[in-house]
Amino acid sequence: MGRPFLSEMQSRIHRSLLRDRPVRWHTVGVPVGLISILLVVYGLGVVALFTTGRVDLVLATTFLVVPVAAALAVVRPEWILLVVVLLPPSLMGRVPPTQMTAVVLVTLFGFLLHGRLHLGPRTGIYPLVAIIALAIVMKADAPAEATAAADTLLKHLIYYTLLMLAAFQATANERLRVDSFVNALILGAVVMAILQPFVNADTTFESVAHTPFQGQFAYIAAMAFGVSYVRYSLATGGSRRALDGFVSVVFLGATVLGWARIMWIATLFIFALVSRWTGKKSFWIASSLILVIALTVPLVGERILPVGSGDITDTETIDRITSGRSVLWEDLWRRGAEALPWGNGWGYMWSLTPVDLFGFEGAFTAGDNPFVYPHNDFLFVFLELGILGLGLLIGFWIQLLRRVRLVSRAHDEAARFGVRVLVPILVVGFLVQLFDNGFAIRPVAERFFLAAGLVFGLIFSWQRTAAESVVNSPFEGPELA
Repeated sequence: MGRPFLSEMQSRIHRSLLRDRPVRWHTVGVPVGLISILLVVYGLGVVALFTTGRVDLVLATTFLVVPVAAALAVVRPEWILLVVVLLPPSLMGRVPPTQMTAVVLVTLFGFLLHGRLHLGPRTGIYPLVAIIALAIVMKADAPAEATAAADTLLKHLIYYTLLMLAAFQATANERLRVDSFVNALILGAVVMAILQPFVNADTTFESVAHTPFQGQFAYIAAMAFGVSYVRYSLATGGSRRALDGFVSVVFLGATVLGWARIMWIATLFIFALVSRWTGKKSFWIASSLILVIALTVPLVGERILPVGSGDITDTETIDRITSGRSVLWEDLWRRGAEALPWGNGWGYMWSLTPVDLFGFEGAFTAGDNPFVYPHNDFLFVFLELGILGLGLLIGFWIQLLRRVRLVSRAHDEAARFGVRVLVPILVVGFLVQLFDNGFAIRPVAERFFLAAGLVFGLIFSWQRTAAESVVNSPFEGPELA
């Protein structure tokens, strides 16, 4: 009876593993040496064309970058994910989402060439796929400019979904370590910090209180602080721990200088999580220091309750605290509720002008951008795709948080450490989706969806390893007469 019982257990485990339906393509290997030789010859040919004046610099750069990226995606697909977080947003933002989608598709093909491509529900991408499908089917009757903006955002969503799927493959197939991704993210943040004062597109000097590190950089700085601080707190020693401690202090200061109040909340939340994981009281020390700074430095108090050109009204304290968002959210909620259950259609948000929402021009717009952003992705999806779209986005977050909670109780120290290091990126992504435009801010979205894919892939790999250890266990059960 012992052996039939064990056989039945093994068959059940194998069936559960096959539910993710990995696509396998058995190959004899990629001829890396031959590809390297061809790339060198190709590069020398392009350089020769440029030096002889037959192609200009832009075209020569394109000829060099495209095949190199394609070859890299095939030979070492996990490196593409590291490049995304290594390159500064000022450079990555110049590559259209359609081209990045093509690069990620080649990356997925690279994972397929290396033997396995998981497409099952445990990849976590299906709520996002459903949102994309709804956006394609449920188009709003909007002006051409609004439709073009909606199509661009849809292309970004497709890119983020494929990026998350590629990140899942990297950890599920054990081709990318979480430490390597975290190192690349921190190094990319350092490069961004060095370039930030010299990149006009990312710099605002509206007053003395403003610094080059405001805006989107505050979000990246909070991510870099979180991952380095978690790694510093949970590591057991060594020279890298001292480096992580130094990096966390630097990026904590950059986060404070960013004047992004939601990132201050994110850092407090990270302190609280680390205090819970380690049993130390760093959260209370940090919150006390922040409270003292907020009460004693007048400039900080003014920034906490801002009254400036971005505010719609200063008659109510809540509107001052939310920088006018509460007025915007109230109007968008009303419009979404009136269009229940299916919403107003994809592209409706971009057809709304400041006059439609607030009665005058200039509110919640920046520079030459004529669109009013919702500053809440959940409300945005509810407005555009109704209850179904909102339920899908909430469902995406529920499955992600459930997986994180699952591995936090695991006995596998490596899996638990890997997921916890990525949690700060998820915290920042969640707060940006609550109070800003997580889908529209590409540098944040790229890092968030990569981290989410790594979490799903890491947990999948951990569960598969645990199941295989049970199958390969020498215990066969008692023999009964």
